[in-house]
Amino acid sequence: MKIQSFKFSNNKQNWHIEEVKFESLNLLVGGSGVGKTRILKALDLICDTAKGANRNLDDLEWSINFSHLGQNYRWELQSSSLKDEEIILNVNESEQTEIVYEKLVQYDDDSELEILVRNDSDSKFNSEKLPKLKRTESAITLLSEEDLIIPVGKAFERLIFNFETRQQLRIGLGSDPSKIPVYIENDEIQNFKEYFANFPPVVKAFYLQKFFPDVFNEIKEYYIDVFSEVNDVRVSSERDKDGDCMLFFEIQENGLEDWIPQQRISSGMFRTLIFLVEVTAAPEESVILIDEFENSLGINCMAELTDFILDKSSDVQFILTSHHPYIINNIPWKTWQIVSKYGNEVRVRKASNIPALDTVSSLDKFTQLINLLDWEEFSE
Repeated sequence: MKIQSFKFSNNKQNWHIEEVKFESLNLLVGGSGVGKTRILKALDLICDTAKGANRNLDDLEWSINFSHLGQNYRWELQSSSLKDEEIILNVNESEQTEIVYEKLVQYDDDSELEILVRNDSDSKFNSEKLPKLKRTESAITLLSEEDLIIPVGKAFERLIFNFETRQQLRIGLGSDPSKIPVYIENDEIQNFKEYFANFPPVVKAFYLQKFFPDVFNEIKEYYIDVFSEVNDVRVSSERDKDGDCMLFFEIQENGLEDWIPQQRISSGMFRTLIFLVEVTAAPEESVILIDEFENSLGINCMAELTDFILDKSSDVQFILTSHHPYIINNIPWKTWQIVSKYGNEVRVRKASNIPALDTVSSLDKFTQLINLLDWEEFSE
């Protein structure tokens, strides 16, 4: 999947994101409170809706253009609150909203195929009229087994939002992890990545360690390059009192025989490890959204992880936010997306379209960026 553009409105709260166009690498920069996090959370909500997650869709409207496996798609949706007389007591919040309009098209430069469309009166799929659809779920979810919809569902499975700095200490796999089906044909890493796309990072790392030790060793070597005091990394397992297998990371430092368990790994070191696993194990054409990329990272991590992003952006689309001068200054300025807020409108402009940023050195560009943001904040 590659997100080409989207626009989004929360009509109930009366705020709107004007159309944003994305490239392979995108760094959203701007002052606090202008809407950078809103952009990422809106994309996450759109993704969850496509996957059938239980989210509140109260008076929302969006249009998103994306590509997957060489095909271009546009998905439009509009939702509304149910009328008071239609709301049944004791239902959850997400069931108190309905989808009043939805459209999915596949297109190229010369033509457009309307895959599905629905509104208050009727629904059509591939030009054929459908029975009345459940109003609280997207047609992408309801028709997920249809051949024309399957690639769309697969595309949204490849969106990864944020990385927790401290995840659940240990992840359970049931009584026997070897019983989890591992669909790996001819030992192809891409098959592994696609199957495990939505598994927790520690599970991905466990099976990389088991089936693809060369790939796991690449992660480990990169991690050791970042943290020179570390000489080894592994995923360990043990049984709990119920007999279930629990997985957790461990690291070993130079000069120490004992392994350091996951709960004692610093938040910055842990976040770096999770980041390396997630990006390395992401299928091609994945989209990775990270809000405040620098969170929990020490200055010793930033250079290597910034280089890692630049190296991987040809295979994976990144949409990041950051306030940190080092990260902003070391990601090519033409990938900056300048976020501003004007009243209830969030606007995004490519840095390459702002003449004030077209200066000689990256330092000058960063200084100009700060001046630009200060001027815009003052001018609002």
